[in-house]
Amino acid sequence: MEVFVARQPILNVNDEVYAYELLYRNSEENRFVPIDANQATSEVLMNSFVTIGLERLSQNKPCFINFTEDLLFEKVPEYFNPQQLVVEILEHVSFSLDLIRVCRELKGKGYLIALDDVIDLDRASLYELLPYVDILKVDIRAVTKENRWKIIRLTEDFNLTLLAEKVETREEHHQCKEEGFELFQGFYYSKPLIVKGLEIPFYTGTYFQMIKELSATEEEVNIEKVTEILEQDVALTYKLLRLINSSQYRVKVPVQSIKQAVMLLGTESLKKWLYVLSVEQTAPVTSSKTQLILKTSLLRAKMCEQIAIRIRTKAKADGFFLTGFMSLIDVITQKPVGEVINLLPLDTAIKEALLGTENIYRQILDMVIGMEKADFEILESHLIVGGVGFTEIFEIYGQAIAWTDQLYQEHFTESAT
Repeated sequence: MEVFVARQPILNVNDEVYAYELLYRNSEENRFVPIDANQATSEVLMNSFVTIGLERLSQNKPCFINFTEDLLFEKVPEYFNPQQLVVEILEHVSFSLDLIRVCRELKGKGYLIALDDVIDLDRASLYELLPYVDILKVDIRAVTKENRWKIIRLTEDFNLTLLAEKVETREEHHQCKEEGFELFQGFYYSKPLIVKGLEIPFYTGTYFQMIKELSATEEEVNIEKVTEILEQDVALTYKLLRLINSSQYRVKVPVQSIKQAVMLLGTESLKKWLYVLSVEQTAPVTSSKTQLILKTSLLRAKMCEQIAIRIRTKAKADGFFLTGFMSLIDVITQKPVGEVINLLPLDTAIKEALLGTENIYRQILDMVIGMEKADFEILESHLIVGGVGFTEIFEIYGQAIAWTDQLYQEHFTESAT
């Protein structure tokens, strides 16, 4: 399923791109379609940070994203890297004590906060909020000249950066510069540009299992069970790895297993991630081709794991499961394997194996692929690994098929229909 995000550049006084504002779109038609604000923001977040990726969408420059009260109170911005995200508060949001508290906490954690469409300077609690705001966005077409000068004086009192939006002419650009605006956005520079990507569908069955498992208290959450659920769905695992790579908890230690990824992220962050997914309402798996690919990923994962256990490799079996699990990610995402794998925080040896480099992970994966294709020449050339024989491989293959079929029948049949 294709997904879309619109981006519009924000320039500095040197006419260089400082950041991009990311906007909700549901097609290649460049206009906003009315939608629930929580869902719009959630889709922008997931499509930008996970599906498309900031390296492509914004060249890793900061991104302005609108946040609703609900998402702010759920602390959703805190999941993402403060170096990549500018939290934009819309004009209709109530400047309540709770909102001010949230902004104070975000500011303390290094997030930049932008206040959109500042027009009414007499608005209740505005001055209590401003100490925690970094950027004031001013619609130069909506603000009177008198209020504009009041806003400019206000920025000096609170050390704020002024952003002029809806700049449409060269004259307006120069006038805003002379008035002290430091950032600029509008059709004069660029209209919003649509960027599209391919969404990876996931099984609603595994999603609801995750919700159920994480609904327990933090002390009662069973990490083994959460890992087991994720090991059933390559799409959710891929999203998890992408989120880890783009979050403020970006890992310094490469991921060697799904369990390690879960533990690095933590149950509270997992709950936050699932909340965003629930609001986003991503479409479940429906394509028979996609179902087949995901099922094959499961089969490969189980076979790689069981062969590793059988031959007693020095590396943990979890890493072999992850290698098999991610071995078709290029087919699922419809992107070159190098492009996809390099975006994931995987262990170097696992990455190299997925990219085709010969190592123990690759040898076992090739053995599995040889069995899958009934290519006995390839299979035989790899049987020397650990001294495993044809009989054992066929036994493992049969067990892996039985495991995959049972898993598929128990959890996926209903959600895929």
